[in-house]
Amino acid sequence: MRIKKSIECWIFDTIRKQFLLLHCPETLRHRPYWQPVTGGIESGETPFQSCLREIQEETGKSFESENLVRLFNNYSVSIPEDDLELNKNIFIVKTDGFDVAISTEHTAYQWVDPDKVPGMLLWESNKITFQAVVDFLGLS
Repeated sequence: MRIKKSIECWIFDTIRKQFLLLHCPETLRHRPYWQPVTGGIESGETPFQSCLREIQEETGKSFESENLVRLFNNYSVSIPEDDLELNKNIFIVKTDGFDVAISTEHTAYQWVDPDKVPGMLLWESNKITFQAVVDFLGLS
């Protein structure tokens, strides 16, 4: 089984009390879906560096490492059909909002109320980590 290290970053607007979700287009492997900022950890990067890079690439916004809170280190997700195990580092970033400039990987973005987020997520692992984020932020 291959192992891939990745990040998942939940961006929370503390003014609007909403989370940023990015829309991923349909592919041959899955239908369109919504998710937080995600991505692989590149060779030589720390999870913090990877998270900051992915936020910049996927939203156009720069943050500093002190803006990140790491909720989980190496949260494991098995994807048997791909013979893959994801080891995800889960981060939270609080912001007072910003204009999103999405990357070409995504087709849209939305700031979403916490109670609506689970219904928009496709992957069970995102739903599980989102609940942990909500609990951590005291929103449940």
